[in-house]
Amino acid sequence: MAVEKVSWGQALAWRLRRQYVAEASPGLLATASRLVGLHAQVASTAELIAAVRTPSYALGDTAAALWTDRTLVRTWGMRGTLHLFPAEELPLLVAAFAQRQFPKLTPAWERYHGITGADLRRVTDVIGEVLPGRVLTREELSAEVLRVVRKPAVEKAMRSGWGQIFKPAAAGGLLCSGPDRDRNVTFTDPRGWLPDAPWDSQPDEHTAMAAVIGRFLDTYGPATHTDFSRWWGIDPAAARRLFADHADVIVEVDLDGIASWLTPAGLDAMLQTDPQDAGGVWLLPGFDPYVIAPVGNRVHTVPEGYLDRVSRAAGWISPVLVVDGVVRGVWGHELKNSTLTVTVEPFEKVSAATKAAVTSAAARYGELFGADVQVSWATAD
Repeated sequence: MAVEKVSWGQALAWRLRRQYVAEASPGLLATASRLVGLHAQVASTAELIAAVRTPSYALGDTAAALWTDRTLVRTWGMRGTLHLFPAEELPLLVAAFAQRQFPKLTPAWERYHGITGADLRRVTDVIGEVLPGRVLTREELSAEVLRVVRKPAVEKAMRSGWGQIFKPAAAGGLLCSGPDRDRNVTFTDPRGWLPDAPWDSQPDEHTAMAAVIGRFLDTYGPATHTDFSRWWGIDPAAARRLFADHADVIVEVDLDGIASWLTPAGLDAMLQTDPQDAGGVWLLPGFDPYVIAPVGNRVHTVPEGYLDRVSRAAGWISPVLVVDGVVRGVWGHELKNSTLTVTVEPFEKVSAATKAAVTSAAARYGELFGADVQVSWATAD
């Protein structure tokens, strides 16, 4: 069977639409579902990622969904970073996370983190024993674990601000975020916190991984196994094996000479996609998924010489100006005295039409903050 060819123009138009950038999302949960979670390592960015895609969204909707309605859940997800997931999808994701629940527990890993793999597994088991039915602060949960695992190295790891020692429990469905208490984060048991989630019909690991790979490709494709490895948080060899194991649900495409993958339904839709549909101007917030995945495609989405302005030190992803599917600048905002000042730093000189479109895009942020908007332009490089 011949491999179908698709162009970068089609790919960009497809992603913009599928990621609810060029197409409006019907609601918060639809946005979180389509993106396979809202990146929430910085809490405010999760709100903006949702808001810029969801016309009905108002600031505070994520908090209500998390702590009142419990239709969203916050936990460590892809790449070991915090995400907000639809509560009803957590059982499926947990089944898929089993594939990468524990890091590669090499001697180098143990030396760096100061604990053994056996200790990490024991801590994870104890969390699963002490957390059900309770909402505990980090200090309270650490104290409970340390009553059982009495090791100075484990205590030091549990006091660390990075949370590495808690992530396997999150991946195993033993831990998720609870509501803050006196400005302290808390943890709780997902099954108790989300009793209406379909835990009884949780799929097996193979079925769950097939669903996750399909959803990744349907939102961020066409993509390679290496793209998936970076997004999911595993090494490329493991991702290659996963793609081979799930060859029945994916199909190879030629993306301007790059062997990539889509789902069969995604390919049918992409072949009907007009590259001109990538046209438009958007202001996307920090850590936006359009920039994060696939990382391997940034050569086509970020002009040469500007990547360090977009992907900055310590993994910080800047808010970006996107024009016709390509990042053409970065931006920031400041709210003061009921005025929201949006400052755009274009990489190159932009047209009057683009400037007018940016003013329209900035108005959405003004709506969110209930503020008048002023757009300021820095001198292009």
